[in-house]
Amino acid sequence: MKQSPNSFQTRPAESSLPALMDKKDEILSPAVNQYIPDLESIPARPDIPDGGLQAWATALGAFIVVFSSSGYVNSFGVYQDFYVREYLTDHSVSQISWIGGAQTFCLFSMGIFSGYAMDVGYFRHILLAGSLLFVFCLCMISISQAQQWYQLFLAQGLGLGIAIGAVYIPALGILSHHFLQRRSLVMGIVASASSVGGVVHPIMLNNLIHNHVGFHWGVRVSALFNFALLMVANILMSTRLPPQNKSLIKQCMAWKDFLHDKTYVIATAGTFLLITGCFFPTFYLQLDAIDHGVSTSFAFYSISILNASSAVGRVVPTIFADHLGVFTLIVPSTLACGVLIFAMEGVVDKAGVLVIAILYGIFSGACISLLGPMLANFANNVHEVGSRIGLCFGIAGLGSLIGPPIMGALLTSHLVWIQPIVFSGVCAFYKTGKFVLNVTIYHIDLNVCWCSHSGYCWYTGVQAS
Repeated sequence: MKQSPNSFQTRPAESSLPALMDKKDEILSPAVNQYIPDLESIPARPDIPDGGLQAWATALGAFIVVFSSSGYVNSFGVYQDFYVREYLTDHSVSQISWIGGAQTFCLFSMGIFSGYAMDVGYFRHILLAGSLLFVFCLCMISISQAQQWYQLFLAQGLGLGIAIGAVYIPALGILSHHFLQRRSLVMGIVASASSVGGVVHPIMLNNLIHNHVGFHWGVRVSALFNFALLMVANILMSTRLPPQNKSLIKQCMAWKDFLHDKTYVIATAGTFLLITGCFFPTFYLQLDAIDHGVSTSFAFYSISILNASSAVGRVVPTIFADHLGVFTLIVPSTLACGVLIFAMEGVVDKAGVLVIAILYGIFSGACISLLGPMLANFANNVHEVGSRIGLCFGIAGLGSLIGPPIMGALLTSHLVWIQPIVFSGVCAFYKTGKFVLNVTIYHIDLNVCWCSHSGYCWYTGVQAS
């Protein structure tokens, strides 16, 4: 059983370490001395400012990137509704869902490569390339033809998804270069940009697509808007720490080590289930509202209401996460998501849509925003953060690939809502069990994250005595 944080001593002052290490041969017996590492082999704790102009400029840039990337994914419900009712009427709901599923899958799975690229010093390159690809794919969507599913799948599902994945994980991971004690709070604020984008993009797209501007020019306006934002973000963001000198082979070995960390594996499994089921309201709430007779003028704002509420859920829990512990907050949040998904079966009017949108937005936002701090807490040092988040999101991305099409197939062309609701709700309850297992069986300290190998918490700077 781990001792309480108060029973540990802080690391010796750096000035005393050399003298202490020089005398270790005199103090310790040879049998014990062989297990004491040389001073050079002890990794230096990175100097992280936790603020300053450069740090907050990077945070602002990351906010913009998440607004344009993940925020655009959260607006897919607008496209889903438009494709099902007007643009791709010759195709099933499940087929159309593959577009959104592939997009979300690429967002998460690309993190495996973009997180590694950030760690080895290619942050600037991948950020710019992803930004340009993002705008290019929106332009390709704008010239797609009605009933041509493959054109939208390639441009929006794969191309746009790859572009979003290329910039999303580095935007979160780079914050660890600039923030330590405030990391959970800053990550939560930056993650809330996904909700803000999920408010702005649906309103803009609905008003452009369903008015005289039309679908094609509406998407082009969206492309120009995001191009301007992403160029500003590229200027604002910067790295501080030197890149890791590791080959791809070493990175693969590091991933193998991550997968031997039981708590990390269970957290990854829970994240997989979270991603598999949590996008049901985001993708289908607008269509559900219209199908149950809610006016289109109100239904068009349902996704924006959900994402606006999600902004609250993404910021408020992270204020307390550093004190109460990430798992203390993420477990009840996932449980609430499951309850609210089942409650969607009772939605028949504006009031029901409004309640579900607000409450689900809050609790799902809390789940998503706490994933970054949760995964970062498993890192042995700051250079692992990008890789650990990227690997977990890459595996969990499979859930976003299979989840929406399964829910679309269960929904059928007759819009039988109970079947996908049960599937999504069960995923939510099961993922809650995974997170509870992580807390109880493996005794995760809810307040301090201890390195599983060295006993040193790089997050707090405390060393086991």
